[in-house]
Amino acid sequence: MEGSITLLDGATGTELKMRGVRVPNHITSIWSALALMEDPEAIVAVHRDYLEAGADVITANNYAVTRPLLARENMDDQFHKLTAISVDLARRARDEVGRPARIAGSLPPLETSYRPGLVGADEEIVRDYREMAEELAPNVDLLLCETLSCAREARAAAEAACATGLPVWLSWTLQGNRPDQLPSGETLAQAWDAISDLPIEAILVNCCGANFVTRAIPLLGQLGDVRVGGYANAADVVEAHDESDNPAPEDVTRIPLNVEGYVKAGEQWMEAGATILGGCCYTRPQHIAALRRSIDARAKMG
Repeated sequence: MEGSITLLDGATGTELKMRGVRVPNHITSIWSALALMEDPEAIVAVHRDYLEAGADVITANNYAVTRPLLARENMDDQFHKLTAISVDLARRARDEVGRPARIAGSLPPLETSYRPGLVGADEEIVRDYREMAEELAPNVDLLLCETLSCAREARAAAEAACATGLPVWLSWTLQGNRPDQLPSGETLAQAWDAISDLPIEAILVNCCGANFVTRAIPLLGQLGDVRVGGYANAADVVEAHDESDNPAPEDVTRIPLNVEGYVKAGEQWMEAGATILGGCCYTRPQHIAALRRSIDARAKMG
């Protein structure tokens, strides 16, 4: 139905960690991918809880299953196996819950998140994203290019995803303390220009302050004739006050949001035209359940 809202799931890596699963530092490890080997049942439980909370789309836990990250642990030969496991676990959760939700395969940063300086040469990232997309495509319903930090990285991921023929959603991150800017310093308009010729179904922003998503949604709506949306971290971010205020992405000043505060932000996104929303770091099934109630109430009001 035109104008209907699609609800994504919330965080996986931070949720696993909050449940006591071993999830090491994302800068120096394979992060959430470790759970694919050490605690797959916990991953199924997380997916299941998001489905029961009302998510229309769950994302496979393959965010950290990239060749550069696996190479940190001399595990790059496990790429195909771990990708398959991540999708199988999501499909199993969907079967157990029995809801007709879609499964998204993630095309994330190939290296440490939020760091455009680590994005590889074009030929390398094109090759790796093509391999990821081709591996995921037969067993997922859509491809989500997410948390992308620069236009060049997003272009490579989107081209690979679009080549599969699946629906493609692309999400840039605004991680940092400067709203409306990717970590590369590029604006959303500049980032859009790099992919505007591709058959992308939706553009979003994610893994940033909820207040940054609120600012971004109207901007996204002006860029192209596509769906727009966002999924934020469970916090607002204090904006930079001058050029010297430029902390590392993980060190920005945050104001945590409880479930009620996060839902209020989500309602603002919908008012501004977002038709896809969900949660990123530190959002939990209760955030998604509360968004579901808000979406359903909104639909009843017409």
